[in-house]
Amino acid sequence: MRKIRAHHLLCIPRFYSGGYDKMFAENMKKICLEIRKNPDIKIKIVVGKPDDLCAKCPYWDGDQCIQSKKIGKWVVYQDKKVLKYLKLKENSLHKAKDVFNLSIDKVNPKTIKVICNNCIWLNNCLKVGINKSFQKNLNKK
Repeated sequence: MRKIRAHHLLCIPRFYSGGYDKMFAENMKKICLEIRKNPDIKIKIVVGKPDDLCAKCPYWDGDQCIQSKKIGKWVVYQDKKVLKYLKLKENSLHKAKDVFNLSIDKVNPKTIKVICNNCIWLNNCLKVGINKSFQKNLNKK
């Protein structure tokens, strides 16, 4: 099982390694590959708590975001906004393929501009779009 923050449900399908902290990017790549290899892996959706991506973030001290209090609060707000938009519940369990397909299907370039309007990575997500091989691996039969 993987713990994933709600807002990361939008980040993972759009991930590319440029611009991130090296340890964070390597960890995210590892998790993305794990999901691609096993799209039935269980995902527990968390809000305001560290997930498996936060574990290697340079701004995470084990309990909270230390980049700034404002950003820490904003990230929790983002988690809640994504939960509401995707109609998911905190601490719910899902197969990776189900929850990521939901996020891919419901969040297009227009809606991601609204949902992620203050995210520093928004322009990168819009430029790169959905990682097509990630999406393909979710749906392999």
